[in-house]
Amino acid sequence: MTRRIEQVHARYADVMAGTLANYIPELTRADPRHFGIALVTADGHQYAVGDVDVAFTIQSVSKAFTYGMALDHCGPATVEKHVGVEPSGEAFNSISLEAGTGRPRNPMINAGAIAVTGLVPDLPDEPRFDHILDTFSRYAGRGLDWDREVFASESATGFRNRAIANLLRASEVIPDPVDEVVEDYFRQCAILVDCVDLATMAATLANGGTNPSTGDRVLEPGHVEKVLSVMSTCGMYDYSGTWTYEVGLPAKSGVGGGVIGVLPGQFGVAMFSPLLDVNGNSVRGVAACRDLSRVFDLHLLRAPSMSAHAIRRTYLLSEVASTRGRPAVDEAILAEHGNEVVVIELQGDLFATCLERLVREVDERIARAHTFVVDLRRTGTWDQSTTGLLRGVAADVRTAGARLVVADPGGTVGESTFDGLDVTVAPSLDEALLACEEDLLAASGRPDPAAARFAVDEFSLTRALDPDGRARLQEALTTRSWSPGEDIVVQDDEADALFLLAEGVARVSYADPATGLETRIADLYPGVVFGELSVVGRDRRSATVRARTPVRCHVLERPRLDALREEAPRVYTQVLEHLLLSSSDRLRRANREAASLRA
Repeated sequence: MTRRIEQVHARYADVMAGTLANYIPELTRADPRHFGIALVTADGHQYAVGDVDVAFTIQSVSKAFTYGMALDHCGPATVEKHVGVEPSGEAFNSISLEAGTGRPRNPMINAGAIAVTGLVPDLPDEPRFDHILDTFSRYAGRGLDWDREVFASESATGFRNRAIANLLRASEVIPDPVDEVVEDYFRQCAILVDCVDLATMAATLANGGTNPSTGDRVLEPGHVEKVLSVMSTCGMYDYSGTWTYEVGLPAKSGVGGGVIGVLPGQFGVAMFSPLLDVNGNSVRGVAACRDLSRVFDLHLLRAPSMSAHAIRRTYLLSEVASTRGRPAVDEAILAEHGNEVVVIELQGDLFATCLERLVREVDERIARAHTFVVDLRRTGTWDQSTTGLLRGVAADVRTAGARLVVADPGGTVGESTFDGLDVTVAPSLDEALLACEEDLLAASGRPDPAAARFAVDEFSLTRALDPDGRARLQEALTTRSWSPGEDIVVQDDEADALFLLAEGVARVSYADPATGLETRIADLYPGVVFGELSVVGRDRRSATVRARTPVRCHVLERPRLDALREEAPRVYTQVLEHLLLSSSDRLRRANREAASLRA
């Protein structure tokens, strides 16, 4: 990035075409050799080349930001009564007012900018200019100052702007006292910035009104698009049409030599060079922006085609299950009916054109599916159209007699999005899958697995034995209970028993040896056997199992297992064989899930 910007900077650094602004005498003191380029991304990263730390007055670039202030303070309807949004086709300092209304044509010419400044409240405890300076500082992410000498020079020669202001007062576009509005407008234009400040201010617009470095929301998101729209059509004076044609970015220039461009959602760019063309735009700034637009493909109408990757993957519940250890009978039911649950994982920033792919995917599968799980874990920015389409999907799913479950760990979906549609919003994908599994089990007549109670002879381990073997195993088992929060087995302890979970729910977690932080691995429900691998392999425990509810287990301690090997080797072999087959089944399932998720 920096090398490309340096190349563009070098291409125009020696260009001395253009003249310094002379209608404000103080501006003629600018150094014509100064030239800087800065780019700030929508997440706050900066690229800067050239004279980017040289201070200059913001001048007409300020018009875009005070327009945003007026929209926030008064609302679009009120602002539109005082100033229009159409290009004037005339010079920036022309007396361009609508016949009949006296409205200025747009807020980017002087008449419109003075009207907009008059809309910013002037309060005893917060004078108008103090508020403007504070807001501009929030845009820049640092405290800004203003140039008293440039202000005095502009005030002393600003007869035309005062004439415009009095015409606006005659049409009741601005209030009395007129002189105070004009003086605040002159001060606003005299605010001092450097190239990085302007790029950060532009990046704040690119980031939906939030400063990407400080996180400060400076402008309401709904008003950002209005500011950028007027910048697109009117921001470069009489050059705006050619600018849009060649560069294609919402932009604003000023006679101080500054130019900003905004690529929404991406970054803000700023140029500074005080030599101006006949339209009042920076010669180097315009040329450099034109080149950067080509180098980085910035033209707003050269947007990439609709992403084919909004859907990261689609799979069935029969392929990927929740992290719950279940008895074999429940796993068989889920394997049989899991293909009725379709999981659709979305990714990236999602707008209407991207979510259309979700609409299509649901439409293609809705005749065969009972439930759709929409996974939002990897999604980013949304807008109102996206939310509306997702609600439409929920309505269609419900009309088809199916169910929608949304996994939304980031809280992307508002609480009211699915009002009246009976949609389940889960805090994680695992919780979403669990809700679907419990529905399938309930529909198959299975009781609530967390409330189940398993007798010894109901476990698949004991059912796999002949009557004699079953009797010998039952003789070897003892029964133990744990209260919620008690450890049943502890990570790294010696494995001294295996457990048949008869009642209650237990949680398996792993503690990182380096940090001690625990991660949940799975929840275990009645009917499962756990701890067997460590016991058979005579290893230490690889994880901790802790009671979540009151837990009761049938326990086969290692000495009793060893006694079986000596006293009833056939039974011992059958027990071992079943444990190994069960472990093999779980491994095959894990491999299938991994293969599905890699697809």
